Amino acid sequence: MDENKININDGWDQYASKSIYQKRGKIGIGRSLGFGVFSFFSISMQGLVGAWLLFFYTTFCGLSAGQGATIFLIGRVADGLASLVMGNISDNIYKYKIGRIFGRRHLFILAAAPSVLIAITLWVAGMNYWYYLITYLVTTVLMSVLQIPWETLPNEMTKDYNERTKLSTTRMVIAGLGNMLAQFVPAQLFHFFPKTSPTPYLIMQVMFSVVTFFLVLITYKTTWEHFVTKAEAKKLEAQALEDNNGKKATLKSELKNYFSTFRIKSFRTHMGIYLSSYFATILWSTTFVYYIVLVLGKTTSTSGFLQSLSIVSVPVTILAGIIVTKISPRALYLFGYSLILLSAVDWAFVGMTKPVGMMAWLVIGMLCYEVGLYILYFLPWNVFPFIPDIDTLVTGKNRAGLFASVMVFINQISQGLAAVVAGYLLDLAGFRQSTGGAVAQPASATHMILFLVSGGVGIMILLAMFFASRFHVSKKTFNILAGELSRLQDGGSMAEVEPNTKAVCEQLTGVDYDSIEFWKKNDHKADSE
Repeated sequence: MDENKININDGWDQYASKSIYQKRGKIGIGRSLGFGVFSFFSISMQGLVGAWLLFFYTTFCGLSAGQGATIFLIGRVADGLASLVMGNISDNIYKYKIGRIFGRRHLFILAAAPSVLIAITLWVAGMNYWYYLITYLVTTVLMSVLQIPWETLPNEMTKDYNERTKLSTTRMVIAGLGNMLAQFVPAQLFHFFPKTSPTPYLIMQVMFSVVTFFLVLITYKTTWEHFVTKAEAKKLEAQALEDNNGKKATLKSELKNYFSTFRIKSFRTHMGIYLSSYFATILWSTTFVYYIVLVLGKTTSTSGFLQSLSIVSVPVTILAGIIVTKISPRALYLFGYSLILLSAVDWAFVGMTKPVGMMAWLVIGMLCYEVGLYILYFLPWNVFPFIPDIDTLVTGKNRAGLFASVMVFINQISQGLAAVVAGYLLDLAGFRQSTGGAVAQPASATHMILFLVSGGVGIMILLAMFFASRFHVSKKTFNILAGELSRLQDGGSMAEVEPNTKAVCEQLTGVDYDSIEFWKKNDHKADSE
């Protein structure tokens, strides 16, 4: 009997019959949309914050660029630490009744709906530094930690490469639409308010938060997760004790678990790509509005219009979802990053020469950037669901929540550092803050803005290309590894592995196949028989 249909009134397995644990048909576009609309949860804060918040702080709140960047760093560090804890909480809350009733992933998805309304507090002008620090701290921590359980759903909903790709692709299409709206909506609002008014920033957040509240509920109702049965829980607990030499988990052992994720070569390379490329995007998003307004002398509406060209993300993400099943992620990474490098050259050219037909040059640069950007956004989260399975080959465990936590933690620290680098370099260059709208800046500040939006971005993208050239997860290699994992899970002998399969497994894990201990029990069992 399927364990997901067990309905025993034992206080545990009886919850297996709940809808959140039932696979409800094939994963098609409708189901993928239900999963993907949750991405508005992060867009409703991160998309708006990345594009506008530092500019809002320095233009309407009287904060220096360094103060604003410090708020970002403190928030990101707190967020990262909370994210590490969240993965473990999500993975283990099934041990408690509330986790079995609502689901170890869906409990937090449900909690996300009201949490999105807190982001509205970010955009109140005229407050002091501590107000902005506290509101950002609370908002960013909630937005990230409540997203982590959602990140694991593709891993739990299906093992099929194409279905996971469909979920990830749909998610990124929706994210692209959301990011476009995060630029387009403010650009339209700016037309109805004077340049010295902070009101459109508050209105845009209210609009996004209210819509997101209902979209999160859709995700809760249309997705499912794996139910941990009582028997499975006992096995997991026994395995955890064995891994910790018969002792209960401690802070030290948990930290050891977090660091153990980097034993997996594909994850190490994946994080190198992810961190360097996202560092580049934070440098760009932090400084682009300044570049348009202060270097080129255009308006915030112009910045909003240009960034709304992210509408190209819809066809780009759909095409990327198709192409990544045909070619390796490595090749697609390198193509996307090349386009971002071209855009960086374009920003430098326009900023230094102020050419005739400036808008045409800006549109060309933005189109190159947005195409490359959405390949950059799409691939890491398309690839991520396969990383825990690579780890399972080595450890025998499903540690998707742990990997999501580590990934989010390091990403948050990286993004916080990127914002601080940008903020303090601007302050060092003599950037002037205001409370009543943008003010004229010294040449040293505009030169620094130009460097960050072009040279800084370019340097980090080159580093991302270096890591991408060494990434070997693809549909072909993953299917080979997944086949071997299934064989071992069915009791297959490690001694009977095919040479090519062994080589692929070692390439993806970075671990000598013969040194893997977990599956050697299969050989011992065969010998005893």
